[in-house]
Amino acid sequence: MSLRILAAPLLLAICLTNLAAAQESDGDQTAAAETPAAAEQPPAEDAKPAAEENPAEEKPAAEKPAEEKPAAEEKPAAEKPAAEDEKTVASPEEVKKLQAVFDQRVKEWRKATQEFWAEVNEFHTAGGDVKFSEQIRWAERESATRDAMQAAFLAASDLVFADHENRDARTFMAQSILYHAQNDWYEGLKDAALAMLEVGIKDVQLNVIAGVAAAATGDFEVAKENLKLTPAEGDEGLLKVARRMNFMLDPLQEAWEKEQKIRQAEAEADDLPRVLLKTTRGDVLVELFENEAPNTVASFISLVEDGFYSNVPFYQVVEHEFAQTGDRDGDGSGTADYRVRDEATGERGIFRGSLVLAKIPNPNAAHNPDVPGTIPDTGSSQFLITLLPFNPDYKELCCFGRVISGMGAISTLNRAKVEKEKDAPVVLPDSIIEAEVVRKRDHEYKPETLPY
Repeated sequence: MSLRILAAPLLLAICLTNLAAAQESDGDQTAAAETPAAAEQPPAEDAKPAAEENPAEEKPAAEKPAEEKPAAEEKPAAEKPAAEDEKTVASPEEVKKLQAVFDQRVKEWRKATQEFWAEVNEFHTAGGDVKFSEQIRWAERESATRDAMQAAFLAASDLVFADHENRDARTFMAQSILYHAQNDWYEGLKDAALAMLEVGIKDVQLNVIAGVAAAATGDFEVAKENLKLTPAEGDEGLLKVARRMNFMLDPLQEAWEKEQKIRQAEAEADDLPRVLLKTTRGDVLVELFENEAPNTVASFISLVEDGFYSNVPFYQVVEHEFAQTGDRDGDGSGTADYRVRDEATGERGIFRGSLVLAKIPNPNAAHNPDVPGTIPDTGSSQFLITLLPFNPDYKELCCFGRVISGMGAISTLNRAKVEKEKDAPVVLPDSIIEAEVVRKRDHEYKPETLPY
């Protein structure tokens, strides 16, 4: 059962119920029901990626852990109750204010969408040296459009909690929830799904989405309450993820609490290196864990400063798992012509938005559970940005940083893979346009390397 099929009853239950009333709305009201995916151009359903490929031994890729799960910080639009018997009661004045905010956010999103498509037209008509600058402007405009859509999404969530019968907000929410879940865009998704449950919609698919999103963003009590309702049947999309995650919530919560203490200390010191990745989906700012992985960070920073990551594709993007880049050739075999020794494996948990150094899979692991899943000391230039957390028990990979802003851009990358299925449509990968070190400590970043 795919996520699209899973969500179909939800869309029908809400959209059809409000169809007659929505048809009577004026232009501004019906605009709120437009699909927010318009500006994002999500991949076609038949272009949806399958499971991770099994690259040849010489191709650096990440060993897919037995279980992956999410966790990352989110900024909820407002404090929301999880239980049905704790329904929000808002005064007419509060509802009126929330309605005004929602209307304004939708208006801003529509304006941003129009400006984005104007930029797209400029890009397609540009040529020569102008093409590259237009590509960057396109990425910046798309990022602004996505931010506007997210603001409307959060405003709709607040409004639905306060005014359960608001048809515009409910219709907008139904379509937005589906789009966010399909694209692994979990920030704000937990509250949106809980809002729909709060208004009385009884649909276990909402519990699945709320549970996965809650675990992805560090709210494990809400995750436990909702993931226990995951259906036993169905083995695709978030259903499969939800069942795996449900069995690892306790160790994941323990690892997340440890991670929060480390991040608090890092925030107080405020001196970790940072790199800005300008991608075809917008800017992504990452912070690097130099305290635990100094040599890996030195390698990454030196490659960024050498321009290695300019115009490098996200050649493999697997839904509910990770985005992989760092191969200039885009076929999974590219390296920096050197290796680095394994470092800090298992010292930092791998959560949503983690940067993980890719290694060559061990071909013997499939036949012998006692051997490592990856070949030691084979990390180079390739790395993953995780969409969902990995099993805390999986400690073979080095987590050397995390995304601190821009996960919306990573979530909406085109789902691409190296090995194409027969007759499968070609999905052009997104890419890092350029990378820039925006902060580092006052010393030379020169890695110790091993020959390839």
